[in-house]
Amino acid sequence: MSNLVITLGVGTAALAILFALIYRFTRLKAYSTSAVVVALMLFVFIPYSILTWQGADVFAIHLALYIIVPYGLGIVFTQKEAEAESGGKAKIGRLHWAPLVLVGFFTIVASVQAVLITLAHNGMPQQFIGSILPEPENRAEQVTSAFPGTVAGMESRKQALAVHRVSELQAQREKGWQVRQGWVERPTEGQAATLQVEVRDADGVPINDASIRGIFMWLADERRDQGFEMQHMGEGLYQVEVALPAPGRWDLRFQVQRDDQLLEQQARTRVRSAQSG
Repeated sequence: MSNLVITLGVGTAALAILFALIYRFTRLKAYSTSAVVVALMLFVFIPYSILTWQGADVFAIHLALYIIVPYGLGIVFTQKEAEAESGGKAKIGRLHWAPLVLVGFFTIVASVQAVLITLAHNGMPQQFIGSILPEPENRAEQVTSAFPGTVAGMESRKQALAVHRVSELQAQREKGWQVRQGWVERPTEGQAATLQVEVRDADGVPINDASIRGIFMWLADERRDQGFEMQHMGEGLYQVEVALPAPGRWDLRFQVQRDDQLLEQQARTRVRSAQSG
């Protein structure tokens, strides 16, 4: 959630301004103004959150902070009202410690939660990885500290790479098709590279009327998966250009289909870092 800090900051600032305007231009007391601001916030924020749902954690952290702000302002301005009525001068330092502790506690909780949510969605900034997280064994690999949560479709992805699939793949290979795959040039993160597949039948004759579709799978985060469909280049050769977004290991799965005949292939490849290139 790259804009989490922005939405929290802008939202709290807007609520503070709204509180000031209502309190300044109406005859409402501080606590009444707080109640009005919270009611208006809920009237706008809840429908908007439902329409642009980003998860219960993001919703909760925004709701907590958006309630704390008008509540805290209500405490401060109520104290000022009490001081004014008694003929004294309002001093924030004379506020009772209990509400201050309550507001401070929830502010700290909200701030910590905002940091944790941001790290979970975006990962730790690269400049901190070397000092906080251990260095990767292979410098060409990129450390991914983000946690994408429950990955949709993980069961089917596991099944695609499961050991029990070996027998099914072996049965398909009994057709005798000869399939070879490889890169025309070594792949580098973020740069287009050409994947080539050669398909021949059991007699070594090129198969030119097949369709080949597949997917590169980054198991740590399904959002980075790259699907592809290959183009026939002649003499049993099929090619596609793919730009894989991260260095390290990628799992490859593709299907060669010809009429009602199907052959599945699985492989692994490694993508080098752009910095090492």
